Amino acid sequence: MTPTRTLTAKPDERTRRIVIIDDHPVVAEGWGRIIRAHLPCEIIPAATALEGWRAWRTARPDLMVIDLTLGNDKIAGIKLIDRFRKLDPGLPILIFTMHRSAVLARRALHAGANGIINKDSPSEEILTALTEVLSGGNYLESRLATQIALMNVPGKRSTGTSLTSREEEILGMIADGMSYRQIADRACISYKTVSNVSLVLREKLDATSLADLVVKAIRYFEGH
Repeated sequence: MTPTRTLTAKPDERTRRIVIIDDHPVVAEGWGRIIRAHLPCEIIPAATALEGWRAWRTARPDLMVIDLTLGNDKIAGIKLIDRFRKLDPGLPILIFTMHRSAVLARRALHAGANGIINKDSPSEEILTALTEVLSGGNYLESRLATQIALMNVPGKRSTGTSLTSREEEILGMIADGMSYRQIADRACISYKTVSNVSLVLREKLDATSLADLVVKAIRYFEGH
């Protein structure tokens, strides 16, 4: 049985273990310096989803900071959230990302993220997000919060909101310029399945051709 997590002390009253999962070491190091300068903590970096999984198992951290995209997987962070939530429901999770996609942000929140912040946010906002999530609260930067709110306004809904997890996974690989055969091999599915999903994606994203779908796939993950 997973133990219930309680935060009886303020974030600065004891040393916290924080796992940062990001495939760019410089980014993880930079965040680590910012956090350590204001909060007694042990930073445990992880460059891949597998390393992050191992870090969680061995360290049982107080907070997971997860990049939304790892390598060529545009939604790796969402997959990790879903996995951690099933195993450790009380685990505080903060997503940090370069994408400003309201669609992906809402997916991350639905998966169980406690907060989302952009990587280029000022250090003060980074620390605010960390403090809120560590204290059992939630944090969403104002721009994303506005975009997500507008998605529920008639006439403002994005066609991308209806994408399934499989469709988003394949769309991410299309955005990376992978061929159908490469996608089939990576996702362990048939070429025909990739082709069929691609047709569905073209319809949902109103793409007139494969080239147009690639452009819209990139925009989808960039939040344009």
